[in-house]
Amino acid sequence: MKLNNTYKILLFLLIIAGTWSCERDDICAEATATTPHLIIRFYDINDPEELKVVRELSARGFDADGNPLEDFTLSSPYDSIVLPLRFQHEGESTTSTFSLEKDTDFRLDDDDTTNSNIDIITVNYTPEFQYVSRACGYKSIFNNLSISIGQDGDNWILTSEILTTTIDNEDQAHIILRH
Repeated sequence: MKLNNTYKILLFLLIIAGTWSCERDDICAEATATTPHLIIRFYDINDPEELKVVRELSARGFDADGNPLEDFTLSSPYDSIVLPLRFQHEGESTTSTFSLEKDTDFRLDDDDTTNSNIDIITVNYTPEFQYVSRACGYKSIFNNLSISIGQDGDNWILTSEILTTTIDNEDQAHIILRH
C-alpha cells in the first residue's frame, strides 16, 4: 500500500513535533561549576614566596551565633585548606568564622600534653546568586572578600593577604596566611 503525499507530510510533521517535545534529562553535569569554596594557602613568614605546611591542621566553622559546626581535621601536613562559606541572603554582608588549630596531635612529652595552638579567622563577603541552569539551579559567588585574624597573644598565623576579592571558582587560592 502506497502512502499518498498528504500522509507522508503528516507523518513527517508528527515526527518533528515529537522530537521537539522531548526534554533533556534534568541532571546537573559533574563538570558544571557550582558554589566555590574558600581556598587558603599557607606560606612561610620568613620567606613570603615559599609555601609552608601546617602540621596536624584542624579547622572548625561556627554559625552566626558562634556555635561550632563541623570539624575539618587533616592529619597530614598541608600547605592549603578548602573551607565552605555560609550564604543565606543575596547582597547582604555575611561573615564566616573558623578556628584553625595547628599541631593538634603533637605531644610535648609522655603526659599527653599537646602543644596545639588555635587561631580564629573571620571572613567577610557578600554573596551573589547566579543562575546556572534548570538542572543545576543557582550557585553563589562571593564578592568584597576580607579577612581578619583574632589576636590572642599567641598567634601562629601572623599575616594575611587577599589574592582576589571575588570567589567565583576553585581554580586558585583566594587568601594567603603566613606563619
